[in-house]
Amino acid sequence: MTFAFTCTGESKISLKFSAGNKGFPSAADTQACDGSIFQRSIDVSNPGPVSFDATVSGSDNGSFAYAYYAEKKQLPKRA
Repeated sequence: MTFAFTCTGESKISLKFSAGNKGFPSAADTQACDGSIFQRSIDVSNPGPVSFDATVSGSDNGSFAYAYYAEKKQLPKRA
């Protein structure tokens, strides 16, 4: 599964993800809320809930958006 997050407002955000009962920290400690898009792929091979937590530092004047989607794998062609 791929998770995408963006935010504005000149603050910094720390993201943590979980799938099933396994946690996944973000690749960087914090992400700047400058409108750029942060993406992270996480392993969801074990069934269970998927969630994320965000900790904001700095200004809380801003906005955010997130999305997640399942990655499709290309199956080999049948002869």
